[in-house]
Amino acid sequence: MNTTDKPFEIRFYNEEMFDNAMLFMEAAADCLLGEMSSRVMLENHTAEHTVMGSGTPSNTRDVNIGSGFYEVMKQAFAETPADAYLTFIIETKIKTAETPAGQLEATHRVRVKNPMIGTKREDWPEWEDPQFEIPELLYDEAPKWQDDFTISITPQYSEGDMFDFLDETAHFVLTVLSGAAIKKFDVTAKLMHEWREEKLSVEVNPKAKGHEITIDLSANLLDQVKEMGSYSHGEYEKFDYFFEIEITGADDKKHKRKVSVQLPNPYYEGIAAEKDIARDVLAEVFKRKYNEDIAELDIESQEGWWAWRKDGVSFQYGWKDNAIMLYRYLGAEDYDADADEVSEAIDEINEFAAGTAELVYVDNYFVLKYEFSPEELDADDLEKKLDEFEELADSDEVSGFLAAYEGES
Repeated sequence: MNTTDKPFEIRFYNEEMFDNAMLFMEAAADCLLGEMSSRVMLENHTAEHTVMGSGTPSNTRDVNIGSGFYEVMKQAFAETPADAYLTFIIETKIKTAETPAGQLEATHRVRVKNPMIGTKREDWPEWEDPQFEIPELLYDEAPKWQDDFTISITPQYSEGDMFDFLDETAHFVLTVLSGAAIKKFDVTAKLMHEWREEKLSVEVNPKAKGHEITIDLSANLLDQVKEMGSYSHGEYEKFDYFFEIEITGADDKKHKRKVSVQLPNPYYEGIAAEKDIARDVLAEVFKRKYNEDIAELDIESQEGWWAWRKDGVSFQYGWKDNAIMLYRYLGAEDYDADADEVSEAIDEINEFAAGTAELVYVDNYFVLKYEFSPEELDADDLEKKLDEFEELADSDEVSGFLAAYEGES
């Protein structure tokens, strides 16, 4: 296999996957690409990590460069780093899917905001990708390459009342500067990869070097954020609005770009505070009911949710939508039981419970459920509810129900 000097272009983009915004690096070339590897190094450190990408031969190939950045950071820093920005060197090799096969190589130097700034090293997450922003390519010590298209987005939030900004924003303007002649743009815009999409196709004057594309939204940003639901409000400090752009040149060659703009989440701080209250209440109950510190338990890593077992019984407790939920698992459903009969029996149990709890299905398990209002929840309420759950679960009515309809776990 010979090494060639055939160029390839790179770009960075964030994409929502598994509830995290993951940072990808895309390589694009005029030939078909096969396996791709990117060796990531942190400037002035010996740490390194390689990320791989493969798939059906294509003109583009992606790697999860954010995971590479994070692995190198975890190797390099034993203490909390003080640098607001980090500089990485990325050495990329791509096998071509041509006959004969070749290999493309390039080194890039990038600067990216440190997502762990201000976070103690021992508190860094081990399983979730941190939220990297789009890196800045540094051309002084890297191959000189510049995208044919410079794309900017307005409006962008910087300061002021977040609710007002979202409520007053009902359109975006994409400004595209290009040295190449363009005759058409096809744009798909969507908030956080949700179901709502705005599509627009615009033909433009090929002689113009700059183009402004206005994307009118079917609902203003505040209404769109509200439609996502309170659970999503609590999960993200910022929202991303993505724009997938297909650019058709005067020569009918198509170019695809993806850009995004970050929006403020005006609900985040309030909901984060409610989650802290829920944790404090749980900690107080554990201390006085079980004389245990919840920090010593095997708590689930999902933010705002806790799970534990007591005397062989599983519990879950956490924030969902506009309520604090408490679950006590009773047992698995017998798959051979008559569904209508089970449904009627559940109704009878709920009538007997009279608001103490609701018997529901969760993943084919019978579960006692209760919803607390976050504004009214205190330790006395939670401790009382745990006692009521225990009394209800030990009742003849629930014991008889489980004897009839419980299967193997």
